[in-house]
Amino acid sequence: MHFSQVAQPNPRRASDWSRFPLGTRFKIVETAEEYVIDDYGTALVGTNTIDLYKPSRLEMKRWGVRHVDIDILQWGSEEQSIKVLKPRAKHTTPRRMLIALASKKKSSQLADREL
Repeated sequence: MHFSQVAQPNPRRASDWSRFPLGTRFKIVETAEEYVIDDYGTALVGTNTIDLYKPSRLEMKRWGVRHVDIDILQWGSEEQSIKVLKPRAKHTTPRRMLIALASKKKSSQLADREL
């Protein structure tokens, strides 16, 4: 897993919601810190990257960019992700995630039929 950081006043965790849906709880194995996905970012779509936002540049620099292992504690909701993204579908980033989520759903339904 690739992690990068951006200094922001409100700490957030951003990802591609088609890979890590809104509300996904995870823990960084190395530090045991727990986070919840609550944002998305343009540069994250199509990647396995999660951005951890820190409140100051100093904290951001201390963290830097890391490749770390994570444990998923609870998967977020694809349905909730879709609900939030649909009204934003005229924009490229939400539209790309909606397409990926729809594709996953279709693949899952086909697999269920084959069982």
